[in-house]
Amino acid sequence: MQEEEDKMKIIWLSANLFGLRLLEEAVKHVDISAIITLSDKSKTTMYDGVNKRRWYKFGIDVYEIEDINKETQLLKKLNPDLIIMCGWRQVLSPEVLKIPKMGVVGFHPTMLPEGRGPAPIINTILKGFKKSGVTMFFVSNGLDNGDIINQVAFGIKDNDHAWEVYRKATGAGKLLISNSLPSLISGEISIIKQDDKNATVFDKLSIKDNKIDLEKESLDQIYRKIKALSKPYQGAFIEKDGKRLRIWKASLEDIQ
Repeated sequence: MQEEEDKMKIIWLSANLFGLRLLEEAVKHVDISAIITLSDKSKTTMYDGVNKRRWYKFGIDVYEIEDINKETQLLKKLNPDLIIMCGWRQVLSPEVLKIPKMGVVGFHPTMLPEGRGPAPIINTILKGFKKSGVTMFFVSNGLDNGDIINQVAFGIKDNDHAWEVYRKATGAGKLLISNSLPSLISGEISIIKQDDKNATVFDKLSIKDNKIDLEKESLDQIYRKIKALSKPYQGAFIEKDGKRLRIWKASLEDIQ
């Protein structure tokens, strides 16, 4: 009984495929007390979301919610030592951040402080990055500016579409889980403060940005847009006469 009371309580907060894959790795190393994900009633859209049933396969209590910031009573009841946030678009309120004793740990698919903010994988491809990575960090009140726990980098090829980069980010995230999560739990980590002077922030995107403008955008811009918005996202499209043609795959070759 005492052992159960002393057992660390970890909540997994996620609503997308990235978070599901990392959870599959996390359960190999630590005990997860509860999973919190978005219900079908939530107004928050996850373009790379997963079927709710997939969260139940772990045999862990699952809570489907609409807004994490309206669930402070639930969180206090669960009494977590740590919340791991991985694939969650809602910004956590200061009240929620204070609930777990050890804080909230997040995973961001860039090498912070580069690429803070929304749509990190999409923006990484749109801006033509040759390398990126995943950062494991403590979530704070700011925009992805918390202390860094660890990072894993990977390269991006010229013909990598969103799915290829997504898979590389997933692999990097799993390495962070296996290499750093047990050390975090045991208190054997050293953190790195982010350098705000060298920070960059990605642009917020909307579905309107998926439209290809054949008159204003260069061929290189169009190619990047097709790659960046490919699956698991909603796809770049050409619109004419009230119809949309979505383009999921493209190649760009030099003509000699």
